[in-house]
Amino acid sequence: MKYTKKILKKKVDTWLFIVNSTAGQGKTGKKINTLVNTLNRHKFDFEIELTKAPKHATKIARDYIKKGFRKIVAVGGDGTINEIITGIMLSGKAEDVIFGIVPKGGGNDFARNLHFPHKIDKSIKILEKKYVLPVDVGKIEDQYFINAFGIGFDAKVAANACKLRLLNGLPRYLVALMMALINLKSYNFKLIIDGVLIDKPVLLVSFGNGFSTGGGFLLTPDAKVNDGIFDICIIDKVKLFRLLKLLPTVLTGKHINYPEVEIKQAKIIEIKTEKKLPIYYDGELPRLKDPYNFKIELIPQKINLICKEFIEY
Repeated sequence: MKYTKKILKKKVDTWLFIVNSTAGQGKTGKKINTLVNTLNRHKFDFEIELTKAPKHATKIARDYIKKGFRKIVAVGGDGTINEIITGIMLSGKAEDVIFGIVPKGGGNDFARNLHFPHKIDKSIKILEKKYVLPVDVGKIEDQYFINAFGIGFDAKVAANACKLRLLNGLPRYLVALMMALINLKSYNFKLIIDGVLIDKPVLLVSFGNGFSTGGGFLLTPDAKVNDGIFDICIIDKVKLFRLLKLLPTVLTGKHINYPEVEIKQAKIIEIKTEKKLPIYYDGELPRLKDPYNFKIELIPQKINLICKEFIEY
C-alpha cells in the first residue's frame, strides 16, 4: 500500500517513509493516519510504503533510491532500521542519502543511542531541521547492521524474543532471558581481534556500534555510533549463580567492573568455529554463507543519520 501527498518531478525532494505496520506488536500500523496528518501539517512532500514481509524494507529502499529518492525514513524498530540500512548500503548511493528514524518498534535500541523521541510530532520536527550526523555501520559478508552484533548467550535471548509475540520492549527480553537461563551453556570458538587470538570458553561476545541492545541492556555502555570503532564485550564462562548476580548490572553498564567481563575495541574481528554459533544483529537472526569462518568489520561514518541538532556525541 502506498500513500502519496502529491507527485513531484524531483524525487530527490520527496521524503520516503517506510513503515513496518507490524512493529511494536502492531501498534505502528495504527499510527499511520497520525503520521500522514502530521506530515501534511508540517507541509512535507512525501510518499509512504508499508512493508509486506521480512526483508521487504530492504527492497523498498533500494528501489526508491534507484528512482532518485534521497530522503528515507524508517518508521518501526531495530529490525526495520536494519533492513533499510542494508538497502541503502546495497544501493551504492549511501553518501547521497539522508536517513531518518521515527522509533515505533519494540526495543528501539538504536534510537536510544541518540535520544530519539517516540512521539511522531517530535520526530517529524527533527526531520525538518535535517541536521545530519555521519554514523558507522557494521558489515558481515554481504549483510549490514548498525547497532549490535552478538554471539552466544545474548543471541539465544534474541532468538527466544523472536518467539514471544505477546510481549514488547524490555519485558519481552526479560522473559526471553529467563528462557535462555534454563539451558545455560558456554561457547568455544577462536576470536581474532586486530590480529590477537582469544581462545577460551565464553558466555557471550557482543560487538557494539551502539551502547544498548535487547531493549535496554548496556553490554557496551561506552560505545558511540560515530567513533569509527566497535566496543566489544566479552563475558567469560560463568556458573548460573554468578550470572544471576552479574546480569542486573548490565542494565546500568556496571557489569564491566566484574573480573569475568572484558571490554575491547577493534575495527575488524575474525571468528573461526567448528560448530555453528547462535548469532544475531539488530534483533534479527541472520543466516551466513559460511557460519564457520566469518569476519565482522566496521565501516566508519557511512550512513547520514538525521538527529537532534545539539546532541553531544
